[in-house]
Formats: sequence, C-alpha cells, structure tokens
Amino acid sequence: MHEYRKDYITGSWVIIATSRSQRPHHLKAITKRSPKSKCPFCPEHEDWTPAEIKRYPENAKSWRIRVVPNKFPAVLKRGKIGWTKEMLLERCDAVGVHEVIIETSDHRKDLCDLPEGDISDLIKVYRERFVKIVKDNRIKEVTIFKNQGASAGASLSHAHSQIIATNRVSERLDSKIRAFESYKRKHKICPYCKAIEKELNSKRMVYSGKNVVAFTPFASRAAYELWIFPREHVPNIGKMSDGTIDEFASVLKKALLALKSINADFNYFFQMPCKGDFHMHLCISPRVIQRAGFEEATECIINIVSPEEAATLYRKNIRAKNAEN
Repeated sequence: MHEYRKDYITGSWVIIATSRSQRPHHLKAITKRSPKSKCPFCPEHEDWTPAEIKRYPENAKSWRIRVVPNKFPAVLKRGKIGWTKEMLLERCDAVGVHEVIIETSDHRKDLCDLPEGDISDLIKVYRERFVKIVKDNRIKEVTIFKNQGASAGASLSHAHSQIIATNRVSERLDSKIRAFESYKRKHKICPYCKAIEKELNSKRMVYSGKNVVAFTPFASRAAYELWIFPREHVPNIGKMSDGTIDEFASVLKKALLALKSINADFNYFFQMPCKGDFHMHLCISPRVIQRAGFEEATECIINIVSPEEAATLYRKNIRAKNAEN
C-alpha cells in the first residue's frame, strides 16, 4: 500500500507506505528498570522530590499515587505574561505549572500492569488536577501526557506521567481547535462525533462500548497510533463522568498491554482545550520507527504500518482480555 491520507479535519497529510516495513529496523527493547535504591519515586524516598502536592489515599503513610512538582520544570509559576517584540524576535516568560504524577508505589510495575481500578483512579487524579489548574486564568493550555521508554523521552523507569500547563496555546492544538470550529460552523455537527460514526464499521475500529470508543485514525501519524474517545461529546477531562473513566481505564490498560507485547515504547497525551467546545480524546503514539530527514523537512509523516493492520493488534488483545474476564 502506498497512499496519501488526510487527517479528518486539520488538512495535514501522511503517507502510508507498508512496503517500507521490510526495511531493516527493529523495535526498541523495553527500558531496563533502574534500581529501587536510586529511584526518587519509590516509597521512603519522598524527600527526594519537591514538596508533595497531594497523595492518594490522603494522609496515608502507604500511598498508591503521589502528585509532586517537577524538579526540573519546563515552566515556572511566576513570571510576566506580556510579550516583547524586537524586529523578528518575540518572547514572553514561560509561565505555568509542571507536575509529576507517580502512578504507583510499586517500582516493578508499568501502568499496564496495574489493576483497572488503579488506572481509573489515576485518570480521576488527572481530572482533579485539570480542574484545579484551570482556575488560574493565566493558563491557556493543559497537556496531560505520559512518556514510557527511553525512545519516548522517559528519564526514569518508575511509572509516572506529567502535566504541563502553559500561558499560551500550542500551534498543534490551536490548528485542531480552529479546524474543529470551522467544520462545526459549516456542517452543524462535531467532526469527531462524525468521525466516530464513520469509523464504527471500519477495519480501524478497535473497541465500541457504552461510554467509550477506540480506533486507529485513518491518517495515523505513528505506527500503531490509537485514539480513545468518550462516546459522549465532552470538551475536556474535567467533564468526564466516573462511569466513562472506568470504561476508559479498561480500554487503556488493554491497549497498553498490546503495545507491551511488541516491546513498543510510547507517548500518550490528551487532546483538549481548557475552555470552549471540543471532543476530547486520548492519543497513544508508539515510538516504533524514528522520524528521518523527509519527515523533518516536510512535516509529512511516512507510516509503515497501515491503521487497518494496527487495529488487528489491539482488537486481538482486547478480545483475549475480555475472554479471560
């Protein structure tokens, strides 16, 4: 297969070139776990991190999840909001919040190894922190994300994710919101609701449940890319119900187990604005193949695994886990 494919709404293009999968390459081995004795996220090392924001259960000595400030933040809470311009040079202080969510006290477990209930609790912590952070009117975008594995940018192997809230909207999210708004004005319907409807009977559909759907997007930018949506039209994670989160956690666990079965590092991130209408979703972006010169020069991704093929991996794993249950 050699096809150009266009994103549902943004107008960006990818090339699906499955014959390039025959080129010499290999999946990254799972990152070697660092020793517990040197891990700042392990119990009894709580004083190795900046002062704790919150732990779950609250006030308990034996915690399951901790939220702490990032020791090496990308943004700072204090700073000036205004921009300065000098010819082609434009700048402002990077003001915001950078937090780390330690997903488990167990140094040996990845997120996919945790019970579904624990993953559900983690997503509820995401929701709680999002609602708290957006109360600051300076914040324009909140990115909740996870890096797993060295090739995905993880510097520590102990399971954790991060939140970065910034005082400006990124180009990527801005382009998605603009395209979303343009489509909705023209067609009087959410483009992602329409995409879900279109994908329900496609070979890319992975999971269709009461509250959640998951599919490999038509113009996938990464091999084995997966999108997980709440079926209900909700703009951000702050609006997700407990029932939706529970089902979301179940799908997420099975998807991550599928990636673990092929030793794939990955990033995941929530796509959503702080305010306004949208249809929020989680994008899982595996790090199977590195970007090269063509991608850097053109911003057009070459994906060597078709979304249809990728969907079979996820469906197989979800059916197997459902059968076990």
